Amino acid sequence: MATLPHAPTIMTVVGAGVIMGGPVPSPQQDAETIHRACKGFGTDEKSIISVVANRTPDHLGMVTSVYRQMYGRDMVEVLDKETSGNFSRALHYIVLSPFVLDAELVHEACKGAGTNERCLIQVLVGRTNAEMHQIKSIYYARYHQSMESMVKADVSAYFEKLLMISIQGTKDEMSHYTYNVEDDVRELYKAGEGRLGTDESTIIRILTNRPSPHLQRVFQQYQVRHSRKFTKVIKKEFSGWIKTALCYLVNWIINPAHCVAKNMEKAMVGAGTDDHSLIRLVIRNRTQPFMNSVKAAYAAKYRKSLRDRIKGETSGDYRRLLLAAIGEPY
Repeated sequence: MATLPHAPTIMTVVGAGVIMGGPVPSPQQDAETIHRACKGFGTDEKSIISVVANRTPDHLGMVTSVYRQMYGRDMVEVLDKETSGNFSRALHYIVLSPFVLDAELVHEACKGAGTNERCLIQVLVGRTNAEMHQIKSIYYARYHQSMESMVKADVSAYFEKLLMISIQGTKDEMSHYTYNVEDDVRELYKAGEGRLGTDESTIIRILTNRPSPHLQRVFQQYQVRHSRKFTKVIKKEFSGWIKTALCYLVNWIINPAHCVAKNMEKAMVGAGTDDHSLIRLVIRNRTQPFMNSVKAAYAAKYRKSLRDRIKGETSGDYRRLLLAAIGEPY
């Protein structure tokens, strides 16, 4: 997830749902606003939302630092104590810096009994080498062990292989080697549909090592040559979490905004809402230019606005925070 660019003005969501532009308050002013919102009996959730949902991660990092200097307390801990439920989780995520959040998500996905495989996929699959090195560095500093060892202990088989390759952060992103589209199409076919059984290692190797622009051409040519989208090939040849992870990777390579929109719908479709996934997807992808692309992709695919969909699946301050985070009035 790219860092939000610093903006000279903000879009503030106020109670009536009106969006108004204005100058960005200083970190000191924002720290004071949050302090007042948490002081005394009760909590002013709307004031907290007006700050955290309308600032860049860099700015919020300064607010957190200033808050500690001014009041001698950790702002994240204060907000955790003052709030609860899905609102508290979303608030916690949005206040953390992006890579710190990613490291925390990986840790939470692996600690204790059971594993949150979907979280690991959404955080680790499709990342750039530079992003992965940042996450690993922060993870080690916070938890005093390597992220590789933590994840490796919780997954297995080809899913483990995919995640370990992803975590290594050694993908060829600059086309240092000469790759031929037709050769890769032929090799992917021979590893999957063109044989009895599946050569999983070959498919994983190609999908995790080639530059994304090259793979986009490979997927296009594969569909021309064999009349099948490559996600259909993955669903036919794989099962379990490796299937989910490879489909996510292919969709991310083809169109990241469409991939996020599709996963948001998966979190909301059917009986009940996967709030943990929805929060994760909204907060981690809230960079405004990218989120605008996600909203457009969602509307094009599902014939309804993401705002209305989220509004129908959430309520209260939780709803207000998610809508503000995607740049919509509540």
